[in-house]
Amino acid sequence: NLVKIPSCSGSEGEIGGYIARRLKKNFKVQLQKVGNRFNIFAYIGNPKIILTSHLDTIPKQLEIKEDKDYIYGRGACDAKASLASMICAAEELAKIGISDFGLLFDVSEETDFSGIKKALDLVNPDFVIVGEPTNFKTVIGQKGLLGIKIKCYGKSAPGSTPEKGDSAIIKLIRILNLLQTPEKTSMNIGKISGGSAANVVPDYAEAIVEFRTLRKNNEVVEILRKQGIEFEIVYNFDPVFPNNLNLIKNLKSETEIVPYFTEMYFWAKKASTFVFGPGEYEYAHSDNERIRKEDLEKAALKYMKIITYIKKENLIKSRKEVED
Repeated sequence: NLVKIPSCSGSEGEIGGYIARRLKKNFKVQLQKVGNRFNIFAYIGNPKIILTSHLDTIPKQLEIKEDKDYIYGRGACDAKASLASMICAAEELAKIGISDFGLLFDVSEETDFSGIKKALDLVNPDFVIVGEPTNFKTVIGQKGLLGIKIKCYGKSAPGSTPEKGDSAIIKLIRILNLLQTPEKTSMNIGKISGGSAANVVPDYAEAIVEFRTLRKNNEVVEILRKQGIEFEIVYNFDPVFPNNLNLIKNLKSETEIVPYFTEMYFWAKKASTFVFGPGEYEYAHSDNERIRKEDLEKAALKYMKIITYIKKENLIKSRKEVED
């Protein structure tokens, strides 16, 4: 049912309403307006543990179908599989009397993060599990994002006499060729634009370059500036480094640090955070997006286990503190 509801960024109202109506049967539900849509916060008791994922998908609806093993369609993997599994896990936990946890589903994760930026004001958790397609690996850290724009100016002239002008595109190409990637950092020249016609020497050109970082972004910025490159910063998100490794170790899951960006960046500033969910990342955003049916059930059980384990671990710590 979730996959059948189109919910590309900016159009999450219908899916939000569908989920909110279901959650109101078992939880206190708070809707937080974000433009013409809303975030959903559902909880029971004092929500110190949060399961969270995003309501939106990238554009382009796909054919919705299923076979014996898979469900296919836009969002099946990223991240409606996590949404469905988290909802089912939460409902089962509520039935057996587990409390003090919540669900938080936000909008615009695939675009400007306006949803998560507002959602952070709704809750003050100790633990956050972000649902994304990790194929049941536990993501304990992620690379940072640093986007820069390089601008070059030249002098226009007729294409028949290029020596009378000064090509901004040639300047830009030279700079990009000289650009050196700092250690533990990958670089992608994502966009180049400039010029007006083939018969005119271009007087302006620009490029947007993205770096994926495993060191503080300000260190990367300083290295670039020492190369004599002039640029402006378009976006800047530091990497997230592993935290609470004892908890992860006890959950007995394979761990990894990923090159892609998730809302872990925002939550890690407030709580012990990791990313975990069903689905294979290579199918996210693809034209063959899919989720294995048995993985949905497996994920629901895993989310239940994580919450019950964290609650049990907290009780043990509390007892030890009292004994001490």
